[in-house]
Amino acid sequence: MIDLDGVPLLGVDVGFSSSKPTTGIAWSKGGMFEVAKTHTDWQRRSQHIPAATTFSVIAIDGPLVPPGSDDSLHRLCERIFIRGLFQARCKPGLSHIGYGRDLRRAAAETAAQVVHLADRNVLVEKTIRNGASIVEAFPNAFLGVLLPEARFAMPAASKRKKFDWLYDHAVDSGVLENLFHTIGWLNLELIDAVLAETDHEKRAAWICLLTAACAATGKSEVVGDDIGGWFWLPPTSLWTQWARDAFAHNMTELRRQRYAS
Repeated sequence: MIDLDGVPLLGVDVGFSSSKPTTGIAWSKGGMFEVAKTHTDWQRRSQHIPAATTFSVIAIDGPLVPPGSDDSLHRLCERIFIRGLFQARCKPGLSHIGYGRDLRRAAAETAAQVVHLADRNVLVEKTIRNGASIVEAFPNAFLGVLLPEARFAMPAASKRKKFDWLYDHAVDSGVLENLFHTIGWLNLELIDAVLAETDHEKRAAWICLLTAACAATGKSEVVGDDIGGWFWLPPTSLWTQWARDAFAHNMTELRRQRYAS
């Protein structure tokens, strides 16, 4: 099993407010780690990343499409998670319309800012930039697929607070801590920090860091295609049954629609 304390990892929650600190950044290296909230410009973001460090995997919470893709590009990974049970529980926004286009551009800008930090000697498959292990985190689904069915019978959060609702339940149910053990990341101080986090942007950054860790261990479930990019999610061995069933159903429906057209 990979010693994740020895693998430099970086997670970035994009955010794109021009005036407020809406970016979350989390990194781990040599058993050390840090999380911070900052702004969108590289000058201030870079202050929260250890100098002279390259990262084996960088995970960004924002829609990452291949460079040069049209703004109107529909993404398979998004279409899978906007229907069925996912629609109410952990759906993404569509990145080819409205606010989603702004977020897609912000994610591209973030990837351009950090691509020089990617270790070119460590590559994972299914990335949108050649020679750089930059992957897309989707925190809502990352947590949602881990939560038992019964959790979704509890009072739901507003759309704005959905991620924090998912995070609270992932901590309370033990599934987030179990993920650390499954991927073999037994840094107790890090686990405690992640479980105790209450800040929205920092929480998102931690999930990005965990997304990078799953990718580094080769235990991710990667959903999407080469045209529209990929969501990197926890290993399917940890998905609850409702999530596995919903995913299989949605894939069947999308194939049926494609063949019928």
